[in-house]
Amino acid sequence: MNREEYYKRLGWKKSPFIKSTSLEIPIIGRVDEFNEVCECIGGWDRIMVVTAPIGYGKTTFMNQLVMDEPKGVKYVVAFNAYESPEEVMGRLKAKLPLLKRLFKTDKTGFGEALQRRLGEDKMLLLFDEAQDYQEDLFKWLRTLNDRTDNLFMMFLGLQGLDDKITSEASFRDRKSKSIRLKPLDIEDLEEIVRERIMWCGGKDIAPYTVGGLKRLCESCSHIPRQLLENGQKVIEECAANEVFSADENFVEQALGKVSHEHVRKPYAKVDGGDKPHDEVLEAVEIVGEDESDDDVEPKADAAVLKALESGYNFMNDLSPTQQDIVKLLLEKESLSITELSEPMKKDIRSIGSLIRKLRGLNKMEVARKPNVPYPVIVRKGKEVRMGRLQYVYSLSDTVRRIIAKK
Repeated sequence: MNREEYYKRLGWKKSPFIKSTSLEIPIIGRVDEFNEVCECIGGWDRIMVVTAPIGYGKTTFMNQLVMDEPKGVKYVVAFNAYESPEEVMGRLKAKLPLLKRLFKTDKTGFGEALQRRLGEDKMLLLFDEAQDYQEDLFKWLRTLNDRTDNLFMMFLGLQGLDDKITSEASFRDRKSKSIRLKPLDIEDLEEIVRERIMWCGGKDIAPYTVGGLKRLCESCSHIPRQLLENGQKVIEECAANEVFSADENFVEQALGKVSHEHVRKPYAKVDGGDKPHDEVLEAVEIVGEDESDDDVEPKADAAVLKALESGYNFMNDLSPTQQDIVKLLLEKESLSITELSEPMKKDIRSIGSLIRKLRGLNKMEVARKPNVPYPVIVRKGKEVRMGRLQYVYSLSDTVRRIIAKK
């Protein structure tokens, strides 16, 4: 049975396991972290940094704050791309009542103008994927923070964002609070599945049995994104085998087909000691996102090459950390994510996320930077590095040729 027919038999309009950050999709609110944000705002902690590994639900938590404004906050504005200061100003003005929007000012005077219009009202700005933000934006946000007393900012990103914020001279003495998202417990994960099934038109937890649902939630190591991956995998097996009662044994069998190297466990043995697995696993290689073992480099677009070879420096379009990755790979033929993270003093998940972008796997990033000759970096397969088998990465031939001409 194909999946479309299977969904109809269950009464689903779509799969409950689709990956999306749409505000329409039901979420399970994080009570402890939400209360901590409310306490920070009440205590006038005006710059907050929220971190978590890939897949833990940072964007979902941001959506929670948008849908359920923290106590005392009148305006919440979320940014999930990489807007310029001018775009940020436009978004903030648009959030105000119509009569308060009618003012003109440059970037320097925007903070004072915004403060006058806020009066006693509080505004919270949420910046997702903040580990990739440009230094110029950070500097302007620092000025905005200094000149707008009732403005609160939250930066959400991967592990290592705290260090980046602290290393920025603009924010070193202004960061107020660090918050780390906790892993979700089994009951919360079960509720996510239940709510999503009801949202797409299903009934209760069908086709899962109680035991099957518990086994599914146990399989994802408390990571919401992995829950969606595994849930979809089981549903595909259900449709293929026309199964409408997925118990724990069926779930176990379906998930057993996932490659062992992608199964996440809470702890892994490394160098003779126990360390948290998210410190040692190159977890950016998620099942379904990246199926090939190495990259086949496409030919660069002729128009892009012509623009680049005329003197335009595509490196200006990359974030500072992305530029550092390119510079390291210029010195070496190939490096693994672990080998990149150590000299850069960055978390491997943060480096892994940037590697994916440099490989051109983030479609929004590619569309936003048309002059960057993606893929900047290609994956060359696996080699033994630092005592274990790891993926290694190199600069693409196109990029090496362009840089050599500079």
